[in-house]
Amino acid sequence: MKNLLPIRILTFIVIFLGAFLSYGQKQPGIPRPRGPVDLSETANVVMFIILPALVVIGYFFWRSAMKKRREE
Repeated sequence: MKNLLPIRILTFIVIFLGAFLSYGQKQPGIPRPRGPVDLSETANVVMFIILPALVVIGYFFWRSAMKKRREE
């Protein structure tokens, strides 16, 4: 039982300090989410649909290029 005492104390300190550290990460003045994204605006369509699709397509092209280089 005496061997567990330092572990319990250390665990309590980590949890206690973790609460303060996580609260310290909260920044005032940051806008909160307002709900679903309005896709009737062109900027939102580009940002949330077209750019992620281009990244995924680019990843597949890059991966196929890496496979071809390994085969050579």
